[in-house]
Amino acid sequence: MWDPAKNEKLQELFLQEVQMGELWLSRGKHRMGAEHLNNALIVCGQPQELLKVFKHTLPHKLFERLLHKVPLICQQFEADMNEQEYLEDDPVEKHFNVSTVQSEYY
Repeated sequence: MWDPAKNEKLQELFLQEVQMGELWLSRGKHRMGAEHLNNALIVCGQPQELLKVFKHTLPHKLFERLLHKVPLICQQFEADMNEQEYLEDDPVEKHFNVSTVQSEYY
């Protein structure tokens, strides 16, 4: 279900991450800038369009770094969503931290 308040918060987070990315890039801190731009991609409603903008506005090396991180971001996002769905499906598991148990046994 669409929640306008949640959508507004995502938009604020998106703008904040883009601004932080630009700030770090302007200071020559490309790694930090790329991290924030990656965060913007995660919360962006149209990441393909944002990547097109980045392709035309960012230095080639930085854009390549972003592209390299996209699959990793997608994998982490999918894992987080799968865990969240699993916890939401089982009321008992909602109160049980799966990642803590995994780190103890793996």
